[in-house]
Amino acid sequence: MSRTTSYYDLRDALTQPDCPVCRLMARDSERYLDSLLWESVNDPGVRHKLREAQGLCHQHAWQLNRAGASLGVAILMHDVLGSVLGAMESARFQALPALSLRRAQESLDRGQLAAATANLVGRLIAKAECPACIQAGQMEEIYLSTLNEHLLGEDGFLAAYEASDGLCLPHFRQALASLREEAVFQALLTAQRTVWGRLVEHLGEFIRKNDTRFRGEPWGDESDAWLRALGTLTGARRDAGRA
Repeated sequence: MSRTTSYYDLRDALTQPDCPVCRLMARDSERYLDSLLWESVNDPGVRHKLREAQGLCHQHAWQLNRAGASLGVAILMHDVLGSVLGAMESARFQALPALSLRRAQESLDRGQLAAATANLVGRLIAKAECPACIQAGQMEEIYLSTLNEHLLGEDGFLAAYEASDGLCLPHFRQALASLREEAVFQALLTAQRTVWGRLVEHLGEFIRKNDTRFRGEPWGDESDAWLRALGTLTGARRDAGRA
């Protein structure tokens, strides 16, 4: 069976804390943003994609707040904001007739979008997804496919997976959704139950040691179980994995 870069990346990530796919996506996002800032600021194709997406999503935009990035960010945002301002040109408040049905509906439902401003609102909606999110999504699919493909067999991930923090719940669902082989399904399910069973035990021990009767006992692997549980259920933080 062939070995790709994603195989070795995933193998290494399984030896580190947190969901391996979340960890790799965080790394890849950092690499994408570094490339954006230091290599692609003046790339016409990249600038077009950013204009279509109206910049980056909230998470990736704030990850640009790093040492030495100010000029690159200023250039990119100058371009994007210029495009947004262009969309606002010739905008008009399109008032509805006083006796129109739509105006009556809007007066009864204040949560309904206002027809008078709908045209401008439509212009200010991004026409494309955040480019960093697109890149992360593509790599996410590759890592999950690699995990399923190499979980079993010689040099498979199974033993390392059982000893790791396993996938977070969102990525576990995604991994299951693409499975076609029963043997891989059974192995992944058993391994995930082992991983999460261990976490549940750590949570129980964490709770026990917070009881005043046992607070003198030294802390072990359970000391950060509450943080691992947050990451397990929602996905590890992609801006800063645990060391």
